[in-house]
Amino acid sequence: MDLGLRGAACLVTGASEGMGRASVLSLAAEGARLVIAARSRGPLEAVADQARGAGAEHVDVVVGDLTDPEHAEHAVSSAVSSLGGLDVLVNTIGICEPELDGILATDEQAWMRAYEGVLMVNVRLCRLAIPHLRRRGGGAIVNISAMSARHHLPMLSHYSSLKAALAHFTKNCAREFAPDHIRSNAVMPGMIASEGVTRRLDERGAELGLDEQAMFERTNDKYLGVTWWDRLGRPEEIGDVVAFLASPRASYVNGALVNVDGGSIF
Repeated sequence: MDLGLRGAACLVTGASEGMGRASVLSLAAEGARLVIAARSRGPLEAVADQARGAGAEHVDVVVGDLTDPEHAEHAVSSAVSSLGGLDVLVNTIGICEPELDGILATDEQAWMRAYEGVLMVNVRLCRLAIPHLRRRGGGAIVNISAMSARHHLPMLSHYSSLKAALAHFTKNCAREFAPDHIRSNAVMPGMIASEGVTRRLDERGAELGLDEQAMFERTNDKYLGVTWWDRLGRPEEIGDVVAFLASPRASYVNGALVNVDGGSIF
């Protein structure tokens, strides 16, 4: 199915790995024009090369720590300059530091890092991008929230609380900017085999003498069947949903919090 994204001007943040990289490649396969942003030049340039090979009409990279307001402003202005405007913003940034010793042992500095790295970085990018979407007569914002925003997961109270705030902010954007024909939706991923998740499972599995699948099953059982599926999700399964939500094919989808979690009791 042609999603109608050929030539669309898209900025994707957190684009060097995981769900960000997958979102870039799904948009590239639809012929979008892309500016991709992340902290590390090497991985970002590698993703840019893959995007060109996948069919992107244009790819530029912006390197910077987008939790820094100046870097965030530079990323948006660079995208507008490179692409001649902006039709789509995809935010995939969400810095996760598990609370290994629980809520009381997690200090305020960790909460403030999560506030900046999970919520405010994405709020800031939306606020910077929306005036440019307005100038194009509308557009789409897709934020990556999390399944854990809907329920309790041990060791993730700060991360999940701020992902829930991001989901609520996404809803607010959807309502406020609907008259401007700007759609705002959030994807709620479940357990996805991103590099970070796979690395943590591998490290813990090595300690317990378990392979990745056994670690997934142990984790899923521990958290009361977080997913009904028998495996981790794949980043590209998030990227394809992102591309759909960014596209004209989703023209009547606004303010949605879209579960991509293999099914969940929550």
